[in-house]
Amino acid sequence: MLGIVEQGLILGLMSIGVFISFRIVNMADLTVDGTFALGGALCVRLFSLGLNAPVSLLLSLLAGAGAGILTGFLHRKLKINVLLAGILVMTMLYSINLRIMNGPNLPIPKTSVSASLGTFEQVAGKDPLADLFEPSAPVAAPQKEIAKHRTFENIFLGTADGQDLLLLSAIVLICVALTGLFLRTELGTALRGFGTNPSGLESFGLPKTLMTLLGLGLANAFVSLSGGIFALYSGFADVTMGQGMIVTGLAVVMLGEILFVRRKLVYGIFAPILGGIVYQGILAVVMRYGYRIGFRASDMKLLTALFIVAVIGFGLIQTKKRMKGKFRLSTIFGGGVGRD
Repeated sequence: MLGIVEQGLILGLMSIGVFISFRIVNMADLTVDGTFALGGALCVRLFSLGLNAPVSLLLSLLAGAGAGILTGFLHRKLKINVLLAGILVMTMLYSINLRIMNGPNLPIPKTSVSASLGTFEQVAGKDPLADLFEPSAPVAAPQKEIAKHRTFENIFLGTADGQDLLLLSAIVLICVALTGLFLRTELGTALRGFGTNPSGLESFGLPKTLMTLLGLGLANAFVSLSGGIFALYSGFADVTMGQGMIVTGLAVVMLGEILFVRRKLVYGIFAPILGGIVYQGILAVVMRYGYRIGFRASDMKLLTALFIVAVIGFGLIQTKKRMKGKFRLSTIFGGGVGRD
């Protein structure tokens, strides 16, 4: 049960980025699949080079923000459709992640061993050529191999005692609190207004380019941070670990919004977190008992996509019903005024 909640929190943290790009900035950003793997690959690589976990996560966050800014730059400056810009950056990141890991995957090292050996004379205790000219002369006593072990301290212990859950909860709460505070500032309010009415916001002197770069950079920073945390949590990074994350993130956001009926800002930020936990719980149940109805693990992506289609379709039906109701009311009142 603890593992389900822990993985749900990581998934929810990733979905906050999807929530920002799709709900706040109102842009369909597909960079997510690449930045999630970027966060994991870069975090593990930096961690294996000797940086501690917090610094590795911070640099991974900045790298993800840079990828989001690049997508926004391609969209605004080069006039590339945001969907195509996201696909282009995601494609670039696939090769970049392979370069970072120097292969398709990279495990987190446990210990690093550096050893130094003495010369042959020191190890054997004699000079092999000394007998050719004179009786063997004593040499320095052989030195033993010197080995230094350096332990890599992961922030996740991998135990089921709840320590990892407390750490993940603290990280998520800090991220949610900082995001909520930022979105209530003047710049955050402008970002929210940009997603609702970009042209209207530009009339106040705030350029669309700045808001686009800020929104996509912030969104992909969350996604990359989540990828780094997932890599540290699972013990490895893989170049394909981000495949389908955009679909999963959308499903988590929609599921959270269904559970959080209220639409206030704070509830909107918490919706992906709750949705991630519930989604991970549903996934665990389906994986455990789905075989009884012929379900396979490979079917999960199909069901997730169908869930998104169903939610969007249901929303359109509800919108059409509301529009028909308003049209009938306007027809009734309009007709009465016309007769007078």
